[in-house]
Amino acid sequence: MLRELSFTDDRKLIEQFRRDCYKGTLNRVLDDFDEKAHHFALFDEHEEIQAMARILRSDEVQPFELFLEPKAQGLALPTHGLGLESSRVCAKDGSAGTYLLRLCLGVNDYAVRSRADYLIAKTVPHLLPIYLQFGFKVFGEPFISDWFSDNRTVFPIMYRWDNEPPAAEDDSVFVW
Repeated sequence: MLRELSFTDDRKLIEQFRRDCYKGTLNRVLDDFDEKAHHFALFDEHEEIQAMARILRSDEVQPFELFLEPKAQGLALPTHGLGLESSRVCAKDGSAGTYLLRLCLGVNDYAVRSRADYLIAKTVPHLLPIYLQFGFKVFGEPFISDWFSDNRTVFPIMYRWDNEPPAAEDDSVFVW
């Protein structure tokens, strides 16, 4: 089950889960975005967290975290509509595939309910093909992220929703 966490109430839980998942490769486990972010955790049937993500909203945070990466060049976002950024996504060892997919579906539900127009993130090369199958597009050159201590190359990716309202059905009745 996916639940939104309160950073104020669940700060220690969020911090510890990230520490366990990233195993020292994340330069700052918590940052200034955490207080403004929406945090989501996927729980199993035993109420243990299996995966976690945070979402930043363009109507609450500017600029997004991705745009503070010194080596990210030439990135441009749509100029209108609600944008989301997914970051600090992590899962327990051995569960990444299954639980991250469920987490992504939950984040998608949140985005649809929020009427988001797009979602940006960054991903590592071995996960890029999966995101491309989900409909994400690369929207900039790959770069080495300063947020990780292991010289990790990441790709900036974007997913766009079509938020056009469905065309009204014509309920006219013609009589001869």
